[in-house]
Amino acid sequence: MAPGTAGSSLRATYAAGELLDWIDVNSVEQEVVFRWIDENVPMENAVELARAWAAVLTEAEALMRGDETAYDALDDAGYTMKQPYRSTGRVKWAAWKLLPLFTQILDRTERAEYRYEAPGDYSAVTEEALAGIWVDDAGTTVLLFSEDGCRIVYPELELLGETAYAFRVRDRSSVGYCPALDIDYLQNDFSAPLVYYVSGIDDTHFWSNTQNECFRRLA
Repeated sequence: MAPGTAGSSLRATYAAGELLDWIDVNSVEQEVVFRWIDENVPMENAVELARAWAAVLTEAEALMRGDETAYDALDDAGYTMKQPYRSTGRVKWAAWKLLPLFTQILDRTERAEYRYEAPGDYSAVTEEALAGIWVDDAGTTVLLFSEDGCRIVYPELELLGETAYAFRVRDRSSVGYCPALDIDYLQNDFSAPLVYYVSGIDDTHFWSNTQNECFRRLA
């Protein structure tokens, strides 16, 4: 399932239906998934695999919500689910089992120490500029931004990329501060977001001098 290719949306929906049925009847160890990736996914396709997995999860979320459009697309794709709904807990279990589909990006990223960089143009830090897949230089986190939200892959916090969270760029120029990137991963009201203070952004990376972090754009 390659996002952006002809028929990819229907294939993503078909795969989402299969995923939700697979949750009930199968188990797999992460080592098996890692081995499959090593044998079948060359490094140059690592990002494509993550994008495809994110697209499948987006469709799975829609099916779990009972979205009629998603179920119509599932019919068009020619797949009939054995049971129409699944609990979010079961989907998180599946996301944990299949986490290597995301973390293989971290495993294949060369680690680098943070280096201070002069602040950039704060006005360039926008939600639109963040669209794509980013990995931090420390090799701990992947952020996937799309119109659906932001998926966070941060295994140490048990953030597995299974949910697309709302996000925003908050302007703090009135007090002389850089913009804040807020990812609403807890409360659904931005009362306790995951925050990155973005010192600058360009086509290749964004960085935070306050937090000593740098994220590189992969796609």
